Amino acid sequence: MTFANVLIYVALIALVLARRFSGHPIGNVKKLFALPVVVTIIGFADLSHGKLKPLAVTLIVIGAIVSLGLGSLRGRADKVSERDGSAYVQWGVVSLILFCVNIAAKLVLDLIGVAAGEAFSTAEKSLIFTLGLTLVGEAIVLSMRSGATWPGTDRSGAGRSGASGQPGRTGDAPVGWAPGRVPVSAHRQQAEPRSDDAERYSERRHEHHHHDHHGRYED
Repeated sequence: MTFANVLIYVALIALVLARRFSGHPIGNVKKLFALPVVVTIIGFADLSHGKLKPLAVTLIVIGAIVSLGLGSLRGRADKVSERDGSAYVQWGVVSLILFCVNIAAKLVLDLIGVAAGEAFSTAEKSLIFTLGLTLVGEAIVLSMRSGATWPGTDRSGAGRSGASGQPGRTGDAPVGWAPGRVPVSAHRQQAEPRSDDAERYSERRHEHHHHDHHGRYED
């Protein structure tokens, strides 16, 4: 690990701490996961340079699980509020304690690896990877707590263009409707009178015939 890499990692950690303590809008899912994913990718790329021994891989996996778990706990402990109609997150004392516990757990795993014969450079490379994963765990919980959505969608899950993904227009005809086309059932109803209508027609005709015959008899 070069001195430039150390400066980059320290700057990233300082940025994360500054943003979390000052507080910031959570935003949409893309914005929420942008920094955690980028940091994780950078850390993984740094780890992939060189061959890792089985012990190093085991310690890295354990550290990844611990980081995700503590990050999720920190996401639960973060102060989430609403400001200007947007979800807002800020670290408190509990969030800081969990972050420090995460760093301490990482150092313990590194000491175990160095004591077992692993190179110290391997432990240094996994630092940024661990930071990225703990931020990912935190972002997952914050996205669920705040109801963050993808860009272009509201919190109800409907997109700007409607559920079908196509722009809707006022007055659009219902799906499956075609102008000038009459359902077959309507033709049948017009062509074939219902049975109760036929019976009523027969009764009226019979009653009219009866009255007509009765009038002739009186004459």
